[in-house]
Amino acid sequence: MDPISQPIHTLEARGNVMLEVVRDGLMLTDREIRAEIQRVRRDTEIILAKKGIAYQALRSGLVPSVDRHEAGFLFDRQRIESGSYGTYVSCILLPLLDPRTTQSVLCGDLLRLEEDTIFKIVREIFVPAPATGELGRWLYCVYINNLSDAALLRLHGELGEIPSYVGYIPATFASRAKTYLSFTLVNSFLKHGTFVIMGHEEGRSDEEDVNMAGAPFEEFGYRIRSLQSTYFDLFLSYKIERAVYPEFETDTEMALRAVSDVVVPLGDCTIILEEAKHGYLLSEKLEVLHAAGIADLSQQALADLIKTKVDASYIYNLQYLEEHNVTKFNVMVELLRSDGGYPARLVAALEYRPKEKILRLITLY
Repeated sequence: MDPISQPIHTLEARGNVMLEVVRDGLMLTDREIRAEIQRVRRDTEIILAKKGIAYQALRSGLVPSVDRHEAGFLFDRQRIESGSYGTYVSCILLPLLDPRTTQSVLCGDLLRLEEDTIFKIVREIFVPAPATGELGRWLYCVYINNLSDAALLRLHGELGEIPSYVGYIPATFASRAKTYLSFTLVNSFLKHGTFVIMGHEEGRSDEEDVNMAGAPFEEFGYRIRSLQSTYFDLFLSYKIERAVYPEFETDTEMALRAVSDVVVPLGDCTIILEEAKHGYLLSEKLEVLHAAGIADLSQQALADLIKTKVDASYIYNLQYLEEHNVTKFNVMVELLRSDGGYPARLVAALEYRPKEKILRLITLY
């Protein structure tokens, strides 16, 4: 495969200005910045392979899923006697995680929670622990993605026996609290089976493996693998879904630059849903459309609906298919149900045709 056409699970330029600095400082052309992103992506894969990890196998921990949960588990710091409350919490959580899964773990203090507005936002969807569910104002959050129904229930139940655990913020679906967490938490590590992957200092060799997170991973059977933070931050960091705000549009721009020499704002693009494709969806994906409540939409109405959702989250699963000259990406489409039940989540795969300002629907599932 040509080096410039390597697929990318996700690119984190939302909280990372490195690519902007490189582009502006070196005055790189569109083609040069694309080549630079792909070079770093290729180096990431090579480093991981030397450490016994396949980049392609990490996908489930790096992109959102239509049938898996995400949650921010909350601990009251005032109920933890140790000053190293992060280490204390990790000792509780690590033995509870499934060693077969791939999951991103983000952590952080819920800062400014004493302000009434933020406190209200968290309480809107907060699920309290049975015994200790009082929501304090000094909270430490551990965010975990790719959780099955059973895993979420089990974690909440077993953590409920810990006095410092107060409950969790459901983050599977869009909410003000989920958006708040996306601004507050930082990636700690990526768990792949019994491997724990994290970043280390830029000046340190990638042949080393260093526990920068500080948690006692080895005590619970995990093996540490680390690489320079440039690689981890860009390609191995999970982005909690949220709308694309104007000041963060560079994230989408850089994701597009990773797979295309031509970049136009997605908001300027027209969604194309061909008649044959619409017929395919009605025949082969009818159950999915019914479940989402959109089976009765006309061809144009469905295209218009997808258009409204393109700016509602980030793009991922970026790829240039050289043999077909097709640039594509995925976006999560979340739809409210008329009966007030849980929203429906679908993945839209879109072909990106910037010169025509077109996004062509490939499939919906």
